[in-house]
Amino acid sequence: MKKQFKNNPVILVLALLLCIVTVITYSKNVESLPKKSQGFFSGKISFDSSLNHKIYCDKIQVKKSAERGGTVLTIVVTDNNSPESVFVKLYNVNNKGTFFIPGEGDFQNVGNLIKDVNQFRQESNFYQTTLANDEGLKNGVGRVNIIKLTEDEIEGELIIIANNSEGKQAQLESARFKAKF
Repeated sequence: MKKQFKNNPVILVLALLLCIVTVITYSKNVESLPKKSQGFFSGKISFDSSLNHKIYCDKIQVKKSAERGGTVLTIVVTDNNSPESVFVKLYNVNNKGTFFIPGEGDFQNVGNLIKDVNQFRQESNFYQTTLANDEGLKNGVGRVNIIKLTEDEIEGELIIIANNSEGKQAQLESARFKAKF
């Protein structure tokens, strides 16, 4: 009787179908499990005299590190639908609160808006809070309001006004972000 089950084509087909159903069911269950969130970044951005438009990213990069004797927080965002990018570097971030760019500490915080990360060698693509506008005024400014900061998560709001080497201005407003470290 053992030999009858071993070589029976019906049993072999049923066993194969059972394996396929098991693999498909397992795959569907794995896909339905909650994925670790990469976070989000959303705001309105404009470059030069262009109208403001939405910038959105669901893979925000945040990093805490030690630098110059303190904790440094770095936020890097590249829009999902364009090469526009945001780069923020804040010094001495130990708790939630409001941090100004460039700020008045020993080390100036950094806030850059990048029009096209693919043209990284072109200086006019980088808008920095430390550069002057076309009238020679250093009117670049930024503010990061961190409303949640834990060992593994950050959440906050951000605005930046920055100029490029030609004096043209870019603005990021109404930006919100949330990410895991």
